[in-house]
Amino acid sequence: MKDLVILGAGGMSREIADAVADINRVERQWNLLGFLDDDPAKHGKIVAGLPVLGPIDCARQHAAHYIVGVARVGDPWRRRRIIERLALPRERFATIIHPSASISRSATIGVGTAILQYTVVTTDVVVGDHVLIHYNATISHDSVIEDFVTMAPGSLIAGSVRLCAGVYLGAGSQVINDVIVNEAAVVGLGAIVIRDVISGETVVGNPARALPRARS
Repeated sequence: MKDLVILGAGGMSREIADAVADINRVERQWNLLGFLDDDPAKHGKIVAGLPVLGPIDCARQHAAHYIVGVARVGDPWRRRRIIERLALPRERFATIIHPSASISRSATIGVGTAILQYTVVTTDVVVGDHVLIHYNATISHDSVIEDFVTMAPGSLIAGSVRLCAGVYLGAGSQVINDVIVNEAAVVGLGAIVIRDVISGETVVGNPARALPRARS
């Protein structure tokens, strides 16, 4: 078994820990040591039955594998900042796929990516590095999910969609065929996206429309 530490101790990280436990029930693969989190109030505490071992920078001191379980709407590059800060080799990051997920043999999944319960990834899909895909998501044929994308529970993308780096897809949202959602865009809860979304835009509703940007 390989040692594993989850970076972050919030909700998504705890869901990843559950997925690791389910993987180990099928076949023992990971020795999950606990979490690293930058909140000092969590250090030394037990979260989801596992210890919070210290701040994230402690990852440089250990030989474990890591996965970043941090996601927040409005902060598309949070995981990227952690990866850049640690500057660890690519092979030090684990890919976690829940046993109930259906992954096509022709799909490609990057490192540091987590795919949770009952997600479906179909033919010739490409999923990048450090992507977080929550439970019951669907990714249809020939779609491309770039690095640092987050897909919330029940989100669905049809065929030949591209989610560019840093996109956040809200729970229950849908993107129709051939649409591009550009970098760091946010698709709101339950939104139905029928046309391309520009970088940094937040879209909501059915059909999805852009929210006005805050004035600086």
